[in-house]
Amino acid sequence: MIDNAAVLSPLPIEDAPLFGVLEGLRACERVLTENNVGRIAFALQDRVSIVPVHYVYDQGWIYGRTATGGKLRELLRNRRVAFEVDEHTRLFQWRSVVVRGPLYLIEPGIAASDQHIYAKAVSLIRQLLPSALSDSDPVPFRDQLFRIRVVEISGRTSEPTGGKRVFPRLEKDTPDAGEAEPDASLCEQVENALASVSTSPRSKIHVDAFDGLIVLTGTVEDAAERSEIEAAVLAVTDVRAVVQQLETMIPLKQQPTPAEVAREALRQLQQAPAVLDPGIKVVAEHGWLRAEGLATSPKTRDEVVRRLRGVTGSRGVIDRLRVMRPVTTQVVTD
Repeated sequence: MIDNAAVLSPLPIEDAPLFGVLEGLRACERVLTENNVGRIAFALQDRVSIVPVHYVYDQGWIYGRTATGGKLRELLRNRRVAFEVDEHTRLFQWRSVVVRGPLYLIEPGIAASDQHIYAKAVSLIRQLLPSALSDSDPVPFRDQLFRIRVVEISGRTSEPTGGKRVFPRLEKDTPDAGEAEPDASLCEQVENALASVSTSPRSKIHVDAFDGLIVLTGTVEDAAERSEIEAAVLAVTDVRAVVQQLETMIPLKQQPTPAEVAREALRQLQQAPAVLDPGIKVVAEHGWLRAEGLATSPKTRDEVVRRLRGVTGSRGVIDRLRVMRPVTTQVVTD
């Protein structure tokens, strides 16, 4: 005989997980201190990359090491990075911390301060691997030390029980979800077209398709190869728009990032004889360099504009400098 009560009884509802925020700096630092494997995320143009690294956290800095070249070269073009660490024991039992800040290389240097930082970094890394950066190092190719300054830090946590079941809203604004299948088909068409192009073995071409756009990133041998690749992509019938971001191995005129343009502008102003008026500021915006602030004389203003016009990668200079009025001395006579 069938027990109708048992048949009609609802299935047991699992306890809802409890999601929360790691409150305070110390809680986030505890996660960073108790772990030693994290991931660096960085973006260059329209390409996002993630690199796993060993690390040690110490007093607001994340210290690590990696191989010279490759991903490191891309990192330095835009040193703003995100760094993430997580730990978990069950599906809904985990802690995660995200750090944002600039990445800097660590070199032995000549100055005492550089040597101190380098020695400290080596000592910290050797807490993980005592033979690091020695003749018995098992990964000697990881010869470049770096550190990330913690500018922003946040953390989240989850516990398997104690939460409240939250259901989706009946009415909600649905964002554009994109067309996954057409994008995948378009990407496949472009990759098939590029298979017939004879490229250098050193070339690395990445094809992405989203919202009907084709984005080309990576490196090619030279400008002629880049033009050939672009022509092959444009020949695909369904391609309507291409974002061309391929760079040459030895670029004739590599397009620098805004940060590189700004750094080059500062280098130009610091060349002897340096233009060091404290009132002069430089803004890099949408490919343009804008000179702001107060110059001590018309000659100084003209020199600043002249030097900024020589910065590679800048579309031009917008002069918004004002000239300091000379101080006049009033002579009082009896």
